[in-house]
Amino acid sequence: MKSHFILFCANPINPTEVDEDFSNEFLAAKELGFGSLLVNFEDLTNEARVSFATKRIRTADQVSQVIYRGWMLTPKQYDVLFNQLLAKNYQLINTAREYQNCHYLPDSLQFIESRTPRTIYQRIENEQNISDLIEKTKMFGNSPVIIKDYVKSEKHHWHTACFVENANDQLKLKSSLDKLMELRGKHLNEGIVVRAYVDLSDLTTHSKSGMPLKEEYRLFFCNHQLLGAYPYWEEGEYKTVQPDLNEWITLAKQVESNFFSMDIAKTKSGKWIVIELGDGQVAGIPDRVEKQLFYAALKKLLPM
Repeated sequence: MKSHFILFCANPINPTEVDEDFSNEFLAAKELGFGSLLVNFEDLTNEARVSFATKRIRTADQVSQVIYRGWMLTPKQYDVLFNQLLAKNYQLINTAREYQNCHYLPDSLQFIESRTPRTIYQRIENEQNISDLIEKTKMFGNSPVIIKDYVKSEKHHWHTACFVENANDQLKLKSSLDKLMELRGKHLNEGIVVRAYVDLSDLTTHSKSGMPLKEEYRLFFCNHQLLGAYPYWEEGEYKTVQPDLNEWITLAKQVESNFFSMDIAKTKSGKWIVIELGDGQVAGIPDRVEKQLFYAALKKLLPM
């Protein structure tokens, strides 16, 4: 039987133990027979110490597949991890290219553009890039838009750094872009995305931020097969029947990745759309999901 390993982030205080935020996943994976490895996330994301990130991992006798379940990495950091592990006979389920295909929204568009809201983007390196992005945004007219970086939004700052009611309101747009960049700071992922706002089916209002929560599901795919489809939010009651998943299973076969997530949402008109893809190794498992069930489903989709 082929060996499969899960690579978790180590506890930053005690590097011989798993990060407590992944402890439930660690136990679930162990119970289901996965091998476990630990990587030092702080070293991995520090250029001066990156060579120490996998020092506690011993070289294996033969090549085994490994799936990372940890904090988000840039594609460059992921590539470093991929090569460090391969040198020790562990091969991550996705290459760096496959990781970026689903981690960065602009890269995902090649797979989902026909089923996702209209999207423009701009790499941000200087103030002129912001002006260029504002110019591109004129294509939305006076319609509302959503802004985020290539990976994450500041959705809990909904009215100041995420939602812009009128894309033609350049003062508001510029203010929101500035606030987004301030909040993301050094963690800004490459550039900024502007997307058409689509009215989605209401679920509830977030108890802390007041952000409107919509009827969304997170789907996971492994080796282009559906692993599971889960309610996205921990708050609110999902009253409607789960959507027909056949369309998304077909779409997933086109995605150049071996392990990824797909977030879908229901519009107020009743149509389902793709919100975004994510690499399955850094996509959060919704809180409602039993981790044992998730890892049991994952195990069934891996080659024996």
